[in-house]
Amino acid sequence: MTDTATTTTAARNHALDLYRVVALVFVVIGHWIAAALTFSDGGFWRENPLVDMPWTQWLTWIFQVVPVFFVVAGYASAVSWTQRSSDESRQAWLRRRLVRPLGPTVVYVVFALLVVAVLGRLGVPGSELDFGAWAVAMHLWFLGIYVVVVALTPVAVAAHRRWGKWVPFVMTLAVAAVDVAAIGTHLPYVGWLNHLLVWGVLYQLGIAWHDGTLCRRAAIAVAVLSAIVLALAVTVGPYPVSMIGVPGAAVNNTGPPNLALLALGGVQAGVALAMAPTVNRMVKSVRTQRVLTVANDNVMALYLWHMVPVVIVAVAGYPTGLLPQPTLGTAAWWWFRLEWVAILAVVTAVELLLLWWGRRLFSAPLPTVGLPIPYRLGEVLLFAGTVTIALTISVFASLGFAPGGRFPLAVTIAFAVGVLLVSVSPVSRRRNRV
Repeated sequence: MTDTATTTTAARNHALDLYRVVALVFVVIGHWIAAALTFSDGGFWRENPLVDMPWTQWLTWIFQVVPVFFVVAGYASAVSWTQRSSDESRQAWLRRRLVRPLGPTVVYVVFALLVVAVLGRLGVPGSELDFGAWAVAMHLWFLGIYVVVVALTPVAVAAHRRWGKWVPFVMTLAVAAVDVAAIGTHLPYVGWLNHLLVWGVLYQLGIAWHDGTLCRRAAIAVAVLSAIVLALAVTVGPYPVSMIGVPGAAVNNTGPPNLALLALGGVQAGVALAMAPTVNRMVKSVRTQRVLTVANDNVMALYLWHMVPVVIVAVAGYPTGLLPQPTLGTAAWWWFRLEWVAILAVVTAVELLLLWWGRRLFSAPLPTVGLPIPYRLGEVLLFAGTVTIALTISVFASLGFAPGGRFPLAVTIAFAVGVLLVSVSPVSRRRNRV
């Protein structure tokens, strides 16, 4: 999720690379641990440790580190935007930023949809198809938000230059106001505004970090104040401890995100920013930077494809009896969680090697098509395509690639339209005269 402009910068902030990799790896491991499956009566069933062992909800504070990714994304986008060449238009810059993550994402979505179509034809039961297709789609939610905040980068940078730290502060007040409406006065649909506001605040912190506005002292202050808000939110306030959704809970801290999740993100962001100088000194060796470069080149593939091994291992191991099914919460169950993660790590390593071998397909940016259309029309198409992709990816993440065991034809068509709109690039109709 980086581009050439940010990776070749002389004064590169290498803490970014480490934070990006660590954040997404923690999310991947968290997904693997939470994927507690059982097999009985010819079908797969999902156990939820967060429900049966409520104390495990505290562990979500460790594995819910997506906020760090958005802070890093804000910094990286600010670097790219401020260092773009003078002849690169806003539209060209945005398309360049979007096609890099969208290329691998489109390949993954197409692959998943093709598998769903084939399995549907082969007569796989709808309930199993529904669950499996949801498991390999649910983690895509953040890509829908990501493309939107990236599209708003020029606006976010301009707002920061004019109002500075007031931007994330006012946005935080807006998050609290939305929570009052959504939770306090029971207007749940208002809460969906926080999908943009919460992640937008964190993205804005990354922009402030880039130009030095959010210095180390300010970062520590953010961490301390956020920690106080978080403690009050989950004790005095109506917010649950778990930072991912728990079935049956009156309030979900992630769907939509709210002040509690933002407070956790503020703690993570403040600590990460305060430690950045130390981290940069720790990773300054050429060998370490090479490792970080390789890791960053593959972290997108890891995130996109990390749930596929879960399905493969479960299908191969549970019906055949190769994998044990200890009782949830027992010592044997916890030991098998470690074995489960280790098995998935091995399968994922093989998967990443195959993806690297086919990197011309799986890691390639989304191709663009030059058409002789007006520049303004190109901007409209790019904006419409970005919004369409964000919405359809969110639907896939929420309902899966086979909701109700059926192929999602309408959403697939809408997604394809969004991809086509983003890929259209205006070219000049003027020709050189001899």
